[in-house]
Amino acid sequence: MEPIVLFGIQFTLALVAYGLIAWWYVAPHLSKLPREVALAPVLWVHAFRIVGGTILAPGAVAATVPAEFRTMIGYGDMATAVLALVALVALRYRLSAAIALVWLCLGVGLLDTVNAIVQSMRFSVFNDALGVNWVIVTMYVPALLVSSVLIFIQLRRSSLAG
Repeated sequence: MEPIVLFGIQFTLALVAYGLIAWWYVAPHLSKLPREVALAPVLWVHAFRIVGGTILAPGAVAATVPAEFRTMIGYGDMATAVLALVALVALRYRLSAAIALVWLCLGVGLLDTVNAIVQSMRFSVFNDALGVNWVIVTMYVPALLVSSVLIFIQLRRSSLAG
């Protein structure tokens, strides 16, 4: 099986599974919470984007994966993780900038994810050995996408809704 086909199958199945979990269990629960409280659990998913930095570790992927790609992916994920942590602290301490920080995290995270998808096609990285990064892309990125949708839904709610 071609690597890109395998990737597509695994990614799609994980996306469907996370989507069903979100639709059936997570979204109904979050809708009962105040917006600022509901944002925290789905934002935590992005705090662990530090795992994307794995691609920067020596030997984590084949030497044929371009350094430009590895740098872009690794630092983009880690920057988004830092923004998620800052937003979580701001939410926790009810800082006035909390919602703006969540929007910033969401925007940067989505841009980083879209860029990673585009660049992975540009550099044809699925033909290279990706090691644990294959699992990150096929299992964690779909969770990031679903949690991004949940974050967006919560951000669109009134802050007084509960």
